Amino acid sequence: MPRLAKVPTPPPPGCVWIQEASRRTGLSVKTLHNYRHLDKGPKPFPVGRKLAYPIEHIDAWLHLQRNPAPDDEQARQSRPPEPRRLPQRRPQDADELTPAA
Repeated sequence: MPRLAKVPTPPPPGCVWIQEASRRTGLSVKTLHNYRHLDKGPKPFPVGRKLAYPIEHIDAWLHLQRNPAPDDEQARQSRPPEPRRLPQRRPQDADELTPAA
């Protein structure tokens, strides 16, 4: 039986394999695997036993990391800080109003 050539299979057009996605995102391959199971990060799709990452998904995910969208729920529930109130001093009797000699 002849041996198969060890020529790397090219990724689908517009995609990169997980090693290249790791280099582009700055995340390790293991982190990309973990993100896949946590439904975070750029979305890959399987090609045989490999994961292909569309370049546009990687670029979109990196854009969101640099420019996060404001969280609508947090914006609705946020309040401005309470105004600072100074303690009120009330003199108890007239002796406190006159300076001590």
